[in-house]
Amino acid sequence: MKFRLMLLTLSLFSRMFGQSIYCDEINQQISSMGTFPFGVSSGDPRPHSFIVLTQLNPFKIMNGNLVKCEVSKDPNFLQLVAQKNQIPGADNGYSLKFDIGSLAEAQTYYYRFIYGNDTSRVGRAKTSCEDCKTVLFAVVSCSNYEWGYFNAYGRIARMENIDFVVHLGDYIYEHGPGVYGNKDLPRKHLPGKEIVRLEDYRSRYAQYRLDPNLQDLHAAYSFITVWDDHEIANDAYKDGAQNHQAEEGAWNERKNTARKVYFEWLPVTENPAQSIQRKFSFGKLASLYMMDERLEARTEQGKGEDDNNRSILGDAQRTWFSNEVLKDSNTLWKIWGNQVIFNPVQSPPAVVKALKSKKNNDMWDGYSEERKQLLQYWAKNKINNVVILTGDAHFSMGIETRFDGRTLGIEWVTPSITSANLDERISTFKAHLVERMVRKKSLNPHVNYVDLCNHGCMVVELNEQEAKNTWYFERSILREGSKLKKKKKTSVKAVKN
Repeated sequence: MKFRLMLLTLSLFSRMFGQSIYCDEINQQISSMGTFPFGVSSGDPRPHSFIVLTQLNPFKIMNGNLVKCEVSKDPNFLQLVAQKNQIPGADNGYSLKFDIGSLAEAQTYYYRFIYGNDTSRVGRAKTSCEDCKTVLFAVVSCSNYEWGYFNAYGRIARMENIDFVVHLGDYIYEHGPGVYGNKDLPRKHLPGKEIVRLEDYRSRYAQYRLDPNLQDLHAAYSFITVWDDHEIANDAYKDGAQNHQAEEGAWNERKNTARKVYFEWLPVTENPAQSIQRKFSFGKLASLYMMDERLEARTEQGKGEDDNNRSILGDAQRTWFSNEVLKDSNTLWKIWGNQVIFNPVQSPPAVVKALKSKKNNDMWDGYSEERKQLLQYWAKNKINNVVILTGDAHFSMGIETRFDGRTLGIEWVTPSITSANLDERISTFKAHLVERMVRKKSLNPHVNYVDLCNHGCMVVELNEQEAKNTWYFERSILREGSKLKKKKKTSVKAVKN
């Protein structure tokens, strides 16, 4: 009783003075936990640097104490290569982010945080390479806490040959409890409402980062991330979202709040514009382009009609992308971390009738003129070996990228970690029927693989001869620690100019 009274008093006091970080339910969970309840993370690997990140437990804050970050060549921290200090502050939710530089390329390092007498768990981070012969990415997206357990995250954490994790968005979901999830699972969103304000977004990230599988993956590998829509609100675009109503306040305030909290919780390099547009180079082997397809310039999704002025990237970002791809014409693989399906995929007539629509306008199908501009540019400049890594869709697919009779590359769509597949919306039998219809060459001659029913991840390996992809599927997301169900492998040979 005394403990509960103390917790309530602290919560009320913090709210009165504007220092509340999390909702009451999260406060109850972490009040008796250690200084680093959310684990550690690293990201944005460069040949000589990376970002490391942690969040302090606000119940453990000591005035005047610095947080120390140590980086070492060994897990016992006998060969320190960097030490940095930072003062924790409530303004950024007691998030501590360090840019670690002057490192050796293609090197694995270990890092930890120290605050007072407490030390965080040890994380592992890696720099990228300037002369790569091979690179392996685990590719993930769409992890809804209420749909199931993050078993695929745990599986990747236990893999031993991954270089980096590419997260394509929908890291969290904004919905309130029971709105979009499996109602039979004991995993309910906190706070108990749709997240709109600063404390809400921080609390939702905190809940996700208390998940042990996600914590293990962040500690094991460095992330390269972008947001999609659910980090903000469903079907978000520059000036609004399907899941934002006038009574929820000003859209720009919500958008900027969500952007701020994303940078507090994800190991993304700080920049004044809080932009997620950036490029990662892996020597002459590959370049990876990450862009903002939501908040930067996306215009509102259409209602079925075509509009040549509709844009998903915007002029500035599309020009940057085109220039970088052209600049990298001598780089073998051009990898695009893409949020929504790029290539056109025709739905079977029965599905069109049921949905009363021929296309999903939130995908690139709703921005077909801009897609055509990119394809024309690639074809005109003889850009080959474009590998598009796509999230958002909650299913697995392999799609050849074609234009004017020429194959320019491949699009590989990663399954969701947990978010609903087709067989969680209709019967499994009907879902498999749709699979067979979608993969018919008479309907989609450029589609070479479809799986609409399994959750998991992709592992993409790039080398000088080919790009290889393996889809890993979990047996179940309805119980913790489920075993691997199956995997599917595919590859494309490099086109040499």
